[in-house]
Amino acid sequence: MPERCPPGTPAPARGAAEPEATCPPETRAVPDGITGLWHVPDLLSDGPARLRAGLRVLDLGSVWAAALVCPQAGFARTARLVRRHDPQAFHVLHMRRGRATLGIGGRQTRIGAGRLVLVDSSGTYSGRFDDPAGVHSCVIVQLPRAALPLPPSTLHRLHGVPVTLGTGMGGALARWLADITGRCDEFARTDIPCLADTTASLVASVLGAAAGSVEVLDPEDRRRALRTQIRQFIRRHLADPLTPESIAAAHRLSRRSLYALFEEDGQTVAAWIRQERLERCRRDLADPRLAGRPIHCIAARWGFPDKAHFSRLFRSVYGAPPRDFRRRATPHGPTTTLHPQTTTTPRPSGTVVVGGAVRGQRP
Repeated sequence: MPERCPPGTPAPARGAAEPEATCPPETRAVPDGITGLWHVPDLLSDGPARLRAGLRVLDLGSVWAAALVCPQAGFARTARLVRRHDPQAFHVLHMRRGRATLGIGGRQTRIGAGRLVLVDSSGTYSGRFDDPAGVHSCVIVQLPRAALPLPPSTLHRLHGVPVTLGTGMGGALARWLADITGRCDEFARTDIPCLADTTASLVASVLGAAAGSVEVLDPEDRRRALRTQIRQFIRRHLADPLTPESIAAAHRLSRRSLYALFEEDGQTVAAWIRQERLERCRRDLADPRLAGRPIHCIAARWGFPDKAHFSRLFRSVYGAPPRDFRRRATPHGPTTTLHPQTTTTPRPSGTVVVGGAVRGQRP
């Protein structure tokens, strides 16, 4: 019978050696705190030998990113784990080094370095980190289902299908995950919304592009995938001048086709861009770090150069003028530093919380 051994210490800092966490041969179960917190699969050793592994986790509320380093080992998300801990979310496994074999839905999938795979937390799967070199490094991301605005049929087709992260947005996602998990202890609580939104947007963009390249997509799913790609493009360029012509040209569409895509959701291109830009303004106005920045500068940054027009639009959507909204959202004025705070949420043994970022601590 394989013995179950939990990851024991954080992943190494940049330039440090691989972690050397050990768990004794008598350890047979992953502590509830670990599987309950991250909903990760059990890690299985091949026998009584000690398992050396490391884990570092970044807690962003509804979004999590966990960096795992381990040798050859099996892993399994069993029906028991699903019953006990199911966040109703998606997990994205990104292999950074080594390789893994994943068994899901009755098929075997090989995941090499530089690839990711999407799985559903409500399903079971098993697999093995099986690179002959014996060193594996991966990042597991948990995202709410609502964070991936793709149709269910498209997500079903992507389930368990390896996606290569090479250049472009895929490369950007790979570098982003490596960076944020390597800098867990540098973030403040006020960074959480930005980190979570960026992580979710990058994953959604990469999967949206992958969905568009899957030949089995039916015409309706193709249109939905294209619409998702366009929205991600717009979000990335909200601070830039945007016109229907430039958006259509970037996706090799006619302006009429672009309009038709949005009309299927009962929206216009201009209204959707305005909605997203107002939301960016709302976030900036609620950010205590930006409390010293003039309101008209925030509005201009997101495409509203006319102060009176912006004030009317903002009030019509959020029920208060920008100045009143900011006063309620940041009652104490500019803030640049927040002291580390602990959390009352149960955490695995040997972890601390720093400004919302969880990092391992040697026992």
